Order: sequence, then structure tokens, then C-alpha cells
Amino acid sequence: IKNAIKEFSGLRLLRQDPFQCYISFIVSSNSNIQNIRLTLQRLARKFGDMITFDKREFHLFPEPGKLANATKNDLLSCGLGYRAVFVKEAVRQVIEGQIDFDHLKKSDYTTAKESLLQVHGIGNKVADCILLFSLEKLEAFPLDRWIIRSLQQYYPQRFSFEGKTITDKKYRLLHEQIVQYFGPYAGYCQQFLFKMIRES
Repeated sequence: IKNAIKEFSGLRLLRQDPFQCYISFIVSSNSNIQNIRLTLQRLARKFGDMITFDKREFHLFPEPGKLANATKNDLLSCGLGYRAVFVKEAVRQVIEGQIDFDHLKKSDYTTAKESLLQVHGIGNKVADCILLFSLEKLEAFPLDRWIIRSLQQYYPQRFSFEGKTITDKKYRLLHEQIVQYFGPYAGYCQQFLFKMIRES
């Protein structure tokens, strides 16, 4: 981490709008960056308000009410595939107050994560991304293949990864070990590790 901080001094953590982050990471599951970007752009064009800035037109990310009125076919036309059902349900839970971002921001990490995990289409990694990038939970440490690779490469004696998949139990145990080692800013360390492994 010391080496990464020296090399990538000034690296920032994203603080995204919670609803946009929530939907974006549900859309991102089992996809690649190009598809995710295209799908989110289509959602914004179809349901978001258009604004002009610096003589250029942009579409804002849709408000929950706009997405709530979208049909499944509307969502499918944006390239969501099987995730259309997840997005529809996730938006409903926001509209009905089951997911309250202000409340989640004030809650502790564990409580906020358990709330997000109740949403169909949100697993451990997606929940941790939402918590870290929009709800200011700096102990969230999203584990994906790049981060696992970085932990294996830079901390082989400290963290073990038996088996090909990370079960729910293993994910939780690893998170505990990671926070114990990196401390309350573990999520910030995750960003440096991600940057370092991608650059190398």
C-alpha cells in the first residue's frame, strides 16, 4: 500500500449519487465495461432529462419515479437482458421506502449491507461497491477477480484463497480479515490495490 500511495498519489474515491450507483452496479453484474457503459447510456437517453451544458447535450441519469414507470420491455430495449427484472424490483423498493439511502448512509456498515443484500440482484460485491462509492462506508472492500489477484500477489502470506469460488461465508470471513489488517479505511486501500494490479 505504501508503494501504491507513492505511485498513485492523489487517487480519489468516487462519491456517486446513491440511486445512480445502486442501479449502475446492479446493471454491471456479469458484464464488461463496454456493455455496462452502453446500457447506462441507453437508460439515460430513454428515461433521463436532457440538459445543455457548454453547448453540448447530455442526458441525466433517470430519477427513481421515471424508472418506476418503465415497462419490462422498455428496460429490455436498453440492453439490460435478465437484469431488467432486477432493476424493476430494485426501483420499486426505493419508491416504496424499503431502501432509504439517507437511512443507509447513517447506518453502520453491517446494517446497511444487510439491507442492500435483501434486494434481488445484489450480492456481496455489488453491495460493497454501493456502500463504498456512494454511502461513505470506507470499510467496504469489494472483492472481484482483480482485487483477489492483487491480494494473492502482494499479500500471499496473509490472505488465503482455497477453491475457485468465494462463497458467502468465505467473502464475509475475508472481509473481516481485510478490515482487521487494513483498518477503517480498507475501502480506500482497495482502490490503491485495484489501480496497482491493473497498471502492472
